[in-house]
Amino acid sequence: GGSQTTQNLVQITLREWIEISSPKRNGFVAVEEVPDYIEAALHVALELARCLARSEEFNNDGISLASISAENVQVQVAPKRHAWLPQNIKDYGDGTDDRCRHNIHGVLYLPSTDSTAGCNSSRLFALGVVFLELFSYGTEILSGDVLKSIQKSAASSSMAMMCINIDDSDVPPSGRPRKRSAVDKNDSNYADQMHRLKSLGVHDPICVLLRNLLDCVNGDFCGNEAYKTFADVKLDLEMMIDVPLRFLRNCDAGQSCQIERGDILFGREECIKQLNDAYKRSCSGEFNGVLIRGEAGVGKSKLSTIIEQIARDSNGYFLRGKFDQNHEIKPLSVIGHVFNNICNMIAVDIFSFEDEIKLAKSLESALGSRAWVLAQIVPSLSKLMPLQQLSCVSLQSVDLAESVRYLLSTLLSTITKHFGKPIFIVFDDVQWADAASLQMFTSLLYTKKNVFFAFCCRDGDTSIQAEDPFQVWLQSISVFCLQQIHVTNLDYEGVNNLISHDLCVSPRLTRPLSKIIFNKSLGNPFFVWRLLESLKKNEMIYFSRRESRFAWDIDKISDLEISDDVLSLLIMEMKKLPSDIQMGLKVFSCIGASVNEAVIEILSSHLAINLGSILDDATRKCYMDKVAGTKKYRFVHDRVQQAAYEMIPEEDRRLYHMNFGLSICSHVLNGENDDLFFTSVNQMNQGGPEILADPSQKPVIARLNLNAGAKCIELSDYASAIRYFTNGVAFLGPNHWNDQYDLSIELYDSAADAACNLSDLVLAEDFAKTIIHRAKWTEHKLNAFYVMSKTLRKKSLLRESIHYVLSVLNELGEDT
Repeated sequence: GGSQTTQNLVQITLREWIEISSPKRNGFVAVEEVPDYIEAALHVALELARCLARSEEFNNDGISLASISAENVQVQVAPKRHAWLPQNIKDYGDGTDDRCRHNIHGVLYLPSTDSTAGCNSSRLFALGVVFLELFSYGTEILSGDVLKSIQKSAASSSMAMMCINIDDSDVPPSGRPRKRSAVDKNDSNYADQMHRLKSLGVHDPICVLLRNLLDCVNGDFCGNEAYKTFADVKLDLEMMIDVPLRFLRNCDAGQSCQIERGDILFGREECIKQLNDAYKRSCSGEFNGVLIRGEAGVGKSKLSTIIEQIARDSNGYFLRGKFDQNHEIKPLSVIGHVFNNICNMIAVDIFSFEDEIKLAKSLESALGSRAWVLAQIVPSLSKLMPLQQLSCVSLQSVDLAESVRYLLSTLLSTITKHFGKPIFIVFDDVQWADAASLQMFTSLLYTKKNVFFAFCCRDGDTSIQAEDPFQVWLQSISVFCLQQIHVTNLDYEGVNNLISHDLCVSPRLTRPLSKIIFNKSLGNPFFVWRLLESLKKNEMIYFSRRESRFAWDIDKISDLEISDDVLSLLIMEMKKLPSDIQMGLKVFSCIGASVNEAVIEILSSHLAINLGSILDDATRKCYMDKVAGTKKYRFVHDRVQQAAYEMIPEEDRRLYHMNFGLSICSHVLNGENDDLFFTSVNQMNQGGPEILADPSQKPVIARLNLNAGAKCIELSDYASAIRYFTNGVAFLGPNHWNDQYDLSIELYDSAADAACNLSDLVLAEDFAKTIIHRAKWTEHKLNAFYVMSKTLRKKSLLRESIHYVLSVLNELGEDT
């Protein structure tokens, strides 16, 4: 019965709580009330499981078997006044709610006078009987006589075998019969009983939980999925309550044909703590941001979701840019894209005309007439300040690259000062960043107030040499306070939690599968995910209709020879795809980490295949993703792109690049689309001059490289400009000083200037000396003379520079 406790709480038996709370009235079920009841029942079940788990932990033999019953389980509630409550309970509470459930304050069991402990399996079975009554809201599922007989046997530890029919509808695709629990083998009424529970609105996972508890009646002969401890019951109930969309949903084979990759970061608690600490310390000026490092596939990019959450919690702006190994986009476009988005966000957040005018004046004062230079990289700057009124002042005596770096830093400082909101910027795969972008990072890091940077880079990449600009940049930023976060592979528990979450199956059940996958993947999260996908495609992980969840053939998986690296696994899986999807992935991999719809349309026409349809198929098969808010698709991971690229025979790769470049180039000769233009030139450069069958195409491509380099200089990216000029020289013919004389002069002159501006003095002198030696007319040598004198000045050899200029003037017949 009920007795009043402190603070108006009432303690009632679980059976009374079921009677009071049941959605069943006069033999009929109020269907609309069932979800609320199931939710409340789950919390009651969890509290009881926690109580029993604590008792189990401290004294395993101290739990009386008879105590685990609906009569001995007590529920503490804060009742409300309703006519349908028992008289001894309804007098408590204010009765203001129409028909609310009890506010559950606690659940406990009371020791029975019968102190028989019973074995662990019998106690778990007893809990199953309690839960069966709880979730069936008092409806008789097992007859009273059957229950009494089973409970009597359980108490005497002579564990009776329940009789259940075998459901032959659930056979794995592999054809090998699934290992069945002991409960499966004998109870002819069991399937009907579970069906009755489902018809009452009980979720499939709860039915499975009940079955695995009731199976404990078979003791040592129970099935593999039967519970062993109350702690495991508690964990499963917690997951049903905390993540209901994954662990409490009713599924069918049609809905659950795909493994759903979750967004939760498992095993990254320390990394998340470091990120939060770094942001707090950046607010006090102690840190500029973080450098996130780790091998491919460990989940560096995933940590950006934590930074995005910190940005939301701080009412700040979050921006992200990602670099590509193939550099298929125009120079500085990643940084330009990030700053464009900043300007767009700010333009939306301007609340009044007065605020707009104030910001515009601040920007005009800070950037001055040179803002038009910045607008070439950040077109959306025009949304914040008037650019048409600015005159294009001459910058001949100014280091344009340094000027742009200064202007971007000033823009960022002005925006943060004006708005006061923190800005969070993540740059991903910075190991592929061009030299100009790396130099830009260094300048931006001086902007300390209200800006938090995160740089993600891959460790252990053998293609990055010690003298690579990225490695030089890494050493140079040691002067800044960037907290380094090293992301490593997951441990076994992390892998098990990840697999449990993605398969929507209890972690206690996934442990055998996780052990095999952990040993093969070494805990690399991306490898784990692709391995799960591979096992599902090969029907070793399959959807069980009987269990309404994923199951697996552990014996077959144990016997399977699995590649020890994710790249080989991906290539093996891709080779099983239809030939058209294989071809599409190869094409996309040549273009880069992402591909836009314009390129897809051009190459579809060139190859006479529907690449758009193939792209949709590749996306459904989790090889590609649609980039939200853009017309781009990207590979889900750089390892997927690498695997697709390595499927192309090495001798064919350069031919692919050249053909694609020529095809794209034919659509952008008018120069209106810079993105397509740079994509086409980069593709042809990757092909190389040796692959061209028609020699007459070489000077055309050399000219295109000259134009690409000139565009880079307009964007103050001299490093990329040199790369294009050098490629242009490579496309010149063997007798180019005679056959393409004017083009040769332009390329060598431009390369000498760019190298000198970058202080690559050896390269600048090489180009300049070649011009002086090869040029036919003096006027064609003048710029080379100037570059030579300039390199001497940069070496601090001022006297030698003056002597050099005087000697040139004498040679030209000028009086000195």
